[in-house]
Amino acid sequence: MKKLFKSMFVLTALSTAVLFTSCGGDDTDGETKVFAAPTLTVNDGVKAFSSSLALDTVEIKVVASADTDVKLAKVSITRAIVGQSTFVVAEETLTAKDLIKNYIDALDVVIDEGDVITYTVKVEDAKGKSTTTSFTVTIESMVTSGQILIGAPSNTTNEYRFFGVADGFRRYRAGSTGVDLAKDNSAKIDFIYFYNTAGNVQNALYSPDFAFAAGTGWATEVATWPTKNRTTYKLTSINASEFDALTGGTFMTELQTIDFEVGMLDRVSNLSVNQVYAFKKSDGKRGLIKVGSPAAGATGQILLIVKVEL
Repeated sequence: MKKLFKSMFVLTALSTAVLFTSCGGDDTDGETKVFAAPTLTVNDGVKAFSSSLALDTVEIKVVASADTDVKLAKVSITRAIVGQSTFVVAEETLTAKDLIKNYIDALDVVIDEGDVITYTVKVEDAKGKSTTTSFTVTIESMVTSGQILIGAPSNTTNEYRFFGVADGFRRYRAGSTGVDLAKDNSAKIDFIYFYNTAGNVQNALYSPDFAFAAGTGWATEVATWPTKNRTTYKLTSINASEFDALTGGTFMTELQTIDFEVGMLDRVSNLSVNQVYAFKKSDGKRGLIKVGSPAAGATGQILLIVKVEL
């Protein structure tokens, strides 16, 4: 009888142990559940972009989610610039499964041309799992074109009559047949060139929204454009050598000396070699354009070089 009682006691103890083991909160069919790290997307996945020295704020869009049955516990964002101390932009405690939020970094430090700003975003969940990603902002104040050659209206060798800053200062053609047609790319056109035989016009740059008189200039062509950007110009006192020397910070400083609200024109005419004009595009971006050499007549071509803020 004693042996039977002892055997029953051992069996009961074993059954109790199995019962306690099978009731673990994170177990599924006796196996421990493994939780995945949070998902994290910053700025819709854009890893790098450029900005000018005028940059004063950076927006950081964070979208994160914890695994099923887990909540996010923390988000942190840091900023690093070579030669400067790492700065904590944001650090926040969370108790939600999902996070969708825009954070703003109000830059209160000195930035220079060529600086690369690295932002690191980290989210952590209540299980201690974390995910980290980063993106960079490169300070590039301006972009310079190569030599842009635009043909006068009767030039049959160079049929490009218009161009814009977009797509590497791409040029466009008039008409309705062929490639690189202006009518199909009007939203990208910032500059119109036309050579008029009239003595006080000759080589001239126009705004795409210039009101050509019916039957003159590019009136018929522009009428087919769904978009007519506005670009305005004014002659500056900058000489060719000074223009060539402008890079980065000196370019931005030079722009600050120009009043882009007074004396701006939708057409500048009688262009001559080494003149430098200031311009302002529809999107507010400002720049300088140098006349390398004007066309000698309606069958010639003009050479232009452009520097524009990013």
